[in-house]
Amino acid sequence: MDNINTIITRKVNCQDCFRCVRACPVKAIGIVKGQASVIPERCILCGRCVVECPQQAKEIDRQIEKLTAAVATGKQVIISLAPSYIAAFPEYSLEDLTHRLINAGVSAVVETATAADQVSKAYARHIKADNPVNHTVISSCCPVIVDIVERYYPKLINNLAPVLSPMLTHAKLIRREFGEDCFVIFAGPCIAKIAEGRSLYSEVDAVITFDQLREWLNERNDMVSIINPLKLQELPESTYAGRCFPVAGGVLMPFGSQVSDEDVIAVDGIENCLEVFEGLSKLEFSPKFVEAMACAGGCINGPAMGTHQLMQTKRNKIMNYAKNALPNTCPQEDDLAASNLDLSRNYAAKPINAVIPAEAEIKEILKQIGKFSPKDEKNCGACGYNTCRDKAIAVFQGIAEINMCLPYMRSKAESFANIIVENSLNAIIAVNEKMIIKEFNPAVKRMFGIVQEIYKGMSLTELFDCSDFMVATKLGHKIVGKRVEYPEYGIITEQMIIPVPKHSLVIAIITDVTAFEKKQQELRQMKLDTIEKSTEIINKQMHVAQEIAGLLGETTAETKSALLELIMLIKGKEES
Repeated sequence: MDNINTIITRKVNCQDCFRCVRACPVKAIGIVKGQASVIPERCILCGRCVVECPQQAKEIDRQIEKLTAAVATGKQVIISLAPSYIAAFPEYSLEDLTHRLINAGVSAVVETATAADQVSKAYARHIKADNPVNHTVISSCCPVIVDIVERYYPKLINNLAPVLSPMLTHAKLIRREFGEDCFVIFAGPCIAKIAEGRSLYSEVDAVITFDQLREWLNERNDMVSIINPLKLQELPESTYAGRCFPVAGGVLMPFGSQVSDEDVIAVDGIENCLEVFEGLSKLEFSPKFVEAMACAGGCINGPAMGTHQLMQTKRNKIMNYAKNALPNTCPQEDDLAASNLDLSRNYAAKPINAVIPAEAEIKEILKQIGKFSPKDEKNCGACGYNTCRDKAIAVFQGIAEINMCLPYMRSKAESFANIIVENSLNAIIAVNEKMIIKEFNPAVKRMFGIVQEIYKGMSLTELFDCSDFMVATKLGHKIVGKRVEYPEYGIITEQMIIPVPKHSLVIAIITDVTAFEKKQQELRQMKLDTIEKSTEIINKQMHVAQEIAGLLGETTAETKSALLELIMLIKGKEES
């Protein structure tokens, strides 16, 4: 199957919670720079990550637009309805749901269960008594199971029943009934069916989920409720066993007493299926037939059922509905041959060729997250992996990151925080709403511990006036840059007081600015002294300048008088 783009992750929504990694049974989620994404070559499309993601970051391929377009262009749209629909749409009978869909433009609605009988007949041929000894046939109805075998148990490829699933089989039957040019839509609770619908064996035009079908119908609530009887067709009815296919053990029902309990195994839930496949691979047992369903309880617990009913409630609805179907018919190979319907298919091994690191490489990665010995390995699963070693291997393979180890990152963050707080020159103190000291760092003792002992549980009022703390608590606002002087401690401080209502705490960061204040005061005094000295010097200079100017004035006058007398004397001698 083409698993690419069947499940995608919106990067903007990923919150590094690793729930998708924890939920994935085959660890097909890669984490790069804190962003989760599906690894297509590892993914089995079970859909657990889609269901688990709290941010709804995982999205599945939407083909509902194909249904809308087909109806809009007047195509003959035939919906193949998975038999688990009765649990997904408990408010409708098949007739009611058919009426609504026809009103919305669909030509016909047919139960996929009608194809189940054909699949059962094909299975019957493959589990005949004359089959090779120790050859176990594994059901291939569930595309997740097919993916698991192809990717993780390729040695069991030949054990997969080479038979089309009911969905693919039904598409063939629909085209035989309605013509090759009809538009076939499959609706069911399975995400993996979307990829199966794109396979080489598929004659399905689009695959939608029950969630999407309900959404589509709700958008067409204004459709006329009167049904055109000419559009309703007499369609093949399902058998009891066919309608039981979506519940665990349902695939075996058509066989009845044809097989003994020792010959068959019915297993549901991925973890249980993996255990059985492991046993088959090791030849620990070899039944004739294994009915394997990926979802616990069967298809009624599919990831896109669109209902949160209890599993037993859904099972009861299926079983009660099945009672109204045609009685079982034991699958016979001759019936299948007479129908001239080719349901054969092949499988291709797609092994996961992941490189396993050497023991030394694993230990080196473990050391990077503080795991120096087995006792350091908490195996808490917070990163999504069952063990620290599994996570280390994933880091080596490039699908996980060192910082996914939450206990280590928490310890590292707390260590850094403690180092910063413990070595801070600022006093950091936390009190509750009643001003009782809850935490403090060593700097608090250096500032305020010279008078009395400071301890957790004492009242802050015993140290100093805490009215600012009370104001911050009452108003819920930060106080920033508040200058507070404590003469009794001989210090001047600058404070930031931060209320934390969520934890009923008030945290203060107190900076001792005494030395700074003294330097500032000394600087101010130096400036004043400089100004005073400068003024004194200027005054003296002015006085000297004035004295010099006076002396220069007298000398200038005497010089002028002497020169005039000299001129007059010279003029007198010339005239005589």
